[in-house]
Amino acid sequence: MEMVWDVERALKVNANAYHVYIACMLARFREMGMLKFGVIKDATEATGRCMAQYLSAQGVSFDSVEEALLFLNDLMGFTDEVKAVPRGDALEVRLDREACRICPRNVGGLDLPGPACPNIGFIKGYLEELGLLKIKETYNLEKGEMPLKQENGQCIITYQILEKKAK
Repeated sequence: MEMVWDVERALKVNANAYHVYIACMLARFREMGMLKFGVIKDATEATGRCMAQYLSAQGVSFDSVEEALLFLNDLMGFTDEVKAVPRGDALEVRLDREACRICPRNVGGLDLPGPACPNIGFIKGYLEELGLLKIKETYNLEKGEMPLKQENGQCIITYQILEKKAK
């Protein structure tokens, strides 16, 4: 399979070298058949937990999910805008799709069907490890339900809130 990398996409969203590294590596592993979405989700969830532990060890703490996500995005620069939208017993995390700098598709050039977003697991692990929430993804791939939906220029990840202030 020929790689579909387009450097102009990375430049358009102001991706830095780390963003390109993440997006392209995920895309290539996925194209080579070495990486299924379940592996991406589990690995990024564990990575989100590591990030929360790292920030906590530096004395960083948060009073809200919104504050934690804004800080993370400011630190990592994944996208231009991130929002946490509570909806009853659910949490929607909305990310600016067109500006996402770690998207295996938009930046990494992934040209295969199926989910590949690293943010789904990363955000879950991060928020849970910070002790802000205990959450569960609300999709079932076996039933054809995708882990995120795209709407109005945003990628929307929905989690069921199982418990607030989990720690």
